[in-house]
Amino acid sequence: MKLSPRVQRPLPPYQQIADHYRDLITQGTLKEGDRLPTVAEIADEWGVSPGTAHRGMQQLRGEKLVATNQQGTTVQTFRQATPAPIDRVHRASAATHDRIEVREAGTVTARAYVGDVLGINADAGNIKVVRRESVTYRDGTPRILAVSWLPLHFAQEVPELTGLEPIPSLVSLIHEKGARTATHGRDWVTARRADEREAEALGIAVGDPVLAGTSVWSDEEGPIEYREYVSPADHVITHEYTVNLSSTQ
Repeated sequence: MKLSPRVQRPLPPYQQIADHYRDLITQGTLKEGDRLPTVAEIADEWGVSPGTAHRGMQQLRGEKLVATNQQGTTVQTFRQATPAPIDRVHRASAATHDRIEVREAGTVTARAYVGDVLGINADAGNIKVVRRESVTYRDGTPRILAVSWLPLHFAQEVPELTGLEPIPSLVSLIHEKGARTATHGRDWVTARRADEREAEALGIAVGDPVLAGTSVWSDEEGPIEYREYVSPADHVITHEYTVNLSSTQ
């Protein structure tokens, strides 16, 4: 007997769909080159609208887990975005002795993959988003290059986002301003080689090993912040978690 998935709370339906197929990919059930169901088939199986199903596929496309062409949607690779074994609930802020230098802040035209992650159709090439780029220094040495993207409306609701003043946590500021409150997040981390831009910002050589990560914070309405960061190989990143084992019973 076939058991069909059903939408559950509290995650938004599109996020549950993305999580379902992401798990199948990262666990190896769906392999590179395998074809996913069509948007219509996903909508029918999950009991949601085609728009919701499409948004779930957009999320996976933005994470570079799948690729879509005229023949349909196929698994691209899972090596680029393997989720951590436990979702992070609380992220520790930067240490008090860190110095954050904001290199750029303002509105830019969204790249297609950024739009996909934020749930925005940016394929037309004229969709604006908020972009912030910063370098975090520890003891005078650059340790983290980070770039964050947020939906454009936050530029009006939280004008500090387009300024050059350091902001340790964008989602915390957005919450404090009463705009939106992040309720869940997801991280991906991979090891790779530094490109020219990353090497210049971190004071390392092109091709040196780096730890690269991405984070997405969301609420019931959808993604709030998409963040990419890169650190040198000898940099240690720690996370603080709140663990509720009773929720897994």
